[in-house]
Amino acid sequence: ATVYGTPKCSWCNRVSKMLGENEIEVEKIDVSGNKVLIKEMQKAAGKKVITVPQVIIDGNFVGGYTEVERFINRL
Repeated sequence: ATVYGTPKCSWCNRVSKMLGENEIEVEKIDVSGNKVLIKEMQKAAGKKVITVPQVIIDGNFVGGYTEVERFINRL
């Protein structure tokens, strides 16, 4: 999973922890003030998202914490 977020984002840390606890490897990308990475995050999401975390799992956009929690509960 790819987690786009920032170091100070508690939801980013929580979603990364949840993924790890479910044996999903996590790559964190810090988008803090980086316009190029923000555009990359938006392209991966397929829409102009402006909040973090934004999570991609197996190349598919899942969403933020709540959407990832739903995804995990379906496993």
